[in-house]
Formats: sequence, C-alpha cells, structure tokens
Amino acid sequence: MKKDAKQVDHVSGKSAQQFAAAQKNFPPPEANPHIRGDNTTRNIMMWMVIALMPSVLGAGYLFGFRVWGLYAIAIATAQLCEVLWFKLNKRELTWDLSAVVTAILLTANMPPSAPWYFPIIGSAFAIIVVKEFFGGIGFNFINPALGGRALLVGLFFTEMFKISWPNPPFDRIVPDAVTSATPLAVLNSGGNLSGQELFNTFVGNIGGRLGETSTLLILIGGGILLWKKIIHIRIPLTMLGTIAVIAFVFDGQNFFTADLTTVLGYVFGGGAVFGAFFMATDYASTPSTRAGEYIFAFCCGLLVMLFRYYGVTEEGVSYSILIMNCLTPLIDYVLRNRVIGEEGNQLLNIKWNK
Repeated sequence: MKKDAKQVDHVSGKSAQQFAAAQKNFPPPEANPHIRGDNTTRNIMMWMVIALMPSVLGAGYLFGFRVWGLYAIAIATAQLCEVLWFKLNKRELTWDLSAVVTAILLTANMPPSAPWYFPIIGSAFAIIVVKEFFGGIGFNFINPALGGRALLVGLFFTEMFKISWPNPPFDRIVPDAVTSATPLAVLNSGGNLSGQELFNTFVGNIGGRLGETSTLLILIGGGILLWKKIIHIRIPLTMLGTIAVIAFVFDGQNFFTADLTTVLGYVFGGGAVFGAFFMATDYASTPSTRAGEYIFAFCCGLLVMLFRYYGVTEEGVSYSILIMNCLTPLIDYVLRNRVIGEEGNQLLNIKWNK
C-alpha cells in the first residue's frame, strides 16, 4: 500500500512534496570529511616552491648562472614525465606542482658541477618509478627526490660527491679546484672550526651541494613553511637537536665537552638543515602520529651521525631519511592515534597496537 504523498511531517509541518521540492535546492552530498580549508595540494606545493626559492636563487649567486639551468632541466623533465604518464593512463592531470617540488629538491641534492643529463635521469626516475609506480602523490613510500638522488649516486658515485667551491657573485665554478676541506670534513677528521669558518658555513660560502650550503637561506625557506603551517617544527627540531646532542656528547676531548662551534658545525654542515626542513617532513613518507614523528626524527638524526662517524663519505642525511621512510609503515603499525575516550597515552594521543 503506497504512502500518502501528502502526509505531513509532524516535526517540520511540511508535506512530503514540499520536503522533496526543498531538497532539490540542497547541494549534493559529498564523501566525508566535510571540513574544508585553504591548504589544497596545489596550494601546499606552491608554498613549497616559494620556500625553496631563497636556496635556488642563492645557488645561482654562489655557483654561477649555469646551475639554474640544472633546475630548469629537472623541472621540465619531471613535468613532462608526469604529463606522459597521465596521458598513457588516460587520466586527467591536476597540475598540482608536486612534480616541480620534486625536481627542485632533487637538483638541490646535486653538486654544482653535475652534467646536464643528471637532472634528466634523476627526475624521470623520481616521477615515474618512485612516485607514479606506487600510485602517485600521497602513495609514495619514500621521498621521490631522495629516490632519484640514490639512483644517481649508484650510477655516478664519483661525480655526485665532487666538491665545488663558490666564487660569488654568479661566477662559474670549477669542481675540486680548491683543495681545502669542507667544514664537515674538518670536524670528521678531528679538527676544530674557527669562527670565520662557522660563519661561512652558515651563510653558504663553502663547498657542497646546490641546496645545502647556505643554512641562512634554508632557514628562511623553513620559516615560510612554518609560518604557513605547511610543516610542524617537531621533526626539524628533533632531528637537528639529536645531531647537536650527539656531537656535544661524543665530539669533544672527553664526553660532554664539545664546544659550541663544533656542535653548530655538525648542525649547519652538510645537508642536515635542508633535509630536516624539506625532506624529512614529506607528508606521504613520514609517520601519521605525533609520537611517530618524534621517533622518526630522532632516528634520522642518530643515523646521520652514525653515517658521518663511520660512513664512506662525510654525509649521510639522504640515506638516513630514506631508511626511516622504509620504516615508517612499521612505526604506523605499532602506533596509532588514540580515539577520544580510549585508554592510552593522552599526552602524545597514541595507542600501542598489540
């Protein structure tokens, strides 16, 4: 027996026909969650590009106009690879700028003397294999830029670790033309840094990779990300703090005797600051809980110092983050966010999975 279409809702006082007519003016229901904000993927990536600009511009000033060409080649290659991938899979490209961010991060991890085909090989591998093979943005289990760098190190180990010294403003560099050791190499050999050497390390007047030399410019970019709430301070602070504490404990004449110059030299030297702000904070490849982020960042800092003390080269930031990227699923398996009202650690809002 059909219901009377004109029956009245005793709560609203409207008939079924009136209610159906009113529903037509409502927007269609959407999948949860319904919370909306300004931080779309494109907006986040746009601010990432803006935050990386101080380091990109500084690289050209320090190492010459040529290095901007490396960035341009990497960006063009990454974007082209993403366009072709989406075409082959008959999907609509969203132009979310994630490929641009990956290309910039990858190039920042290259030496200034890198040949033109390095960014092509690294960007193609980072986008197609590391990113798209695993489902695209948000599904990559390691940082795509670091994956591309790892491939380049495996293929061109000697070239990737060449040290080029800057000759600003905008002068062309000659790799290995200056025989003096980098500040990090001095520390690893048991030496001490002068105040001037520490200052050069901070402003970027040292040899190294394109994006890692100037701590000042990296901190400006990191400050932009913190200001826009793109990242949280806990991962960079924990990672760099771990490096500082280990240097203070083990790098003096006796335990807990290292001076401030030595501690800051380990923090500023190499790619630690760049990795902490721009690599270790990747959304897809880092833990999803606050406690997990602290564990992740602490282990990154610990591994960095182990690589520096016992590794083949003086640097180990990239491989430290890559190792922890691979362990992120385990951290997320062990820890999960505590449901409101559930027993567990209320301070860190976590629950141990059994």
